[in-house]
Amino acid sequence: MTTLLCLPGKDWGEIHVPPHSLSIGVDSGADNALDFGIECSLIIGDLDSVNRMRHPNAEFIELPSQEKNDLQKALSFCLDRGWTNITIIGMRGGRPDMEIANIAAVMTADSALQIQMIHSDMLAFRVNQKNPMDIVAPVGTEVSIFTNAPTKVQTSGLEWEINGDLEPGTRGLSNITKEVSFTIKSESNILVFVGMNQPSNGTQAA
Repeated sequence: MTTLLCLPGKDWGEIHVPPHSLSIGVDSGADNALDFGIECSLIIGDLDSVNRMRHPNAEFIELPSQEKNDLQKALSFCLDRGWTNITIIGMRGGRPDMEIANIAAVMTADSALQIQMIHSDMLAFRVNQKNPMDIVAPVGTEVSIFTNAPTKVQTSGLEWEINGDLEPGTRGLSNITKEVSFTIKSESNILVFVGMNQPSNGTQAA
């Protein structure tokens, strides 16, 4: 079961939304989704910006706490219900501080969640011990790897392999694939961005 989380970011572009079993609007992300032709059956968050009148058939779940942002709340909500296969759209195109907060929410979410993010120009995956990455993609596909804490990373199929410690910084930026399949494993949460060459198959299907 794939759960689609629709965020308020505006950078939807010509994204291809994969098949999903459930669509959840994260506050006003539900309005974005409706503009894109996606009707959310659940809308969650502090609900201070969504236009409720546009969603007569949706169930609204108010989570008013200000200790977490709405994406953190949505990810915790999904985890509590056992919805662990998550695809996120609408991550970018809003306030820069909100974008950074959303990335932080993904990086700190429970490692049991398998998280994929779709941008107009790249795909992004949250990789960890429970969710390694194994993807088929054209040779020359751009791949960037980021961590916010020191961790051990092992890659295969990339031009510049990483096999050992990866520190926060730019070391993983703008790598490329040298084989038609590549793998990435990490002891703790990292983010992997993949150019939109339509990679397919593998553990985390794009």
